[in-house]
Amino acid sequence: MGYAPDSWTAAFTAIASSAAALTGLLFVALSINLDRVINGPGLVARAVEVLLLLVAVLIIATLLLMPGQGVDAAATEILVTAIVTSSLLAVIHIRAPRQALGVTTSNFILRVVGDQMGPLFLVIGAVTLLTRSGGGLYWVVPALIAAMVAAVIGAWVMLVEIVR
Repeated sequence: MGYAPDSWTAAFTAIASSAAALTGLLFVALSINLDRVINGPGLVARAVEVLLLLVAVLIIATLLLMPGQGVDAAATEILVTAIVTSSLLAVIHIRAPRQALGVTTSNFILRVVGDQMGPLFLVIGAVTLLTRSGGGLYWVVPALIAAMVAAVIGAWVMLVEIVR
């Protein structure tokens, strides 16, 4: 079952719907605090980070909904999306002005680890899907959930924490 994408239609439909809804809520949060986000050091990048996580979830869930897709094609899509997402997140994290944001080192480390957890699990899922050993898609669903949780936390910052 972990190696048959067609068996996961319900899960990926729910995940794609959730990611789309959360993306809409992110835009609402950004519009409410637009002046603070634009003028705050590093906040535009933080908003892009959250959007990137949600879009990656949406892309993977949507691609995995394609009927009759081969396992190798699905694994390749997951792997490419994970690597691109992780790389773009790394660029955002490296450029983040931590001192200007008043973020502690431990909070920043938690943010980086939280953001990278989803892509890491996706890589594991893709590799195990390619080898048909070790779990396959059973890694992908937790990866997508981890990315959405990290995105929700980032969206919370955009909506509530920057007002404090």
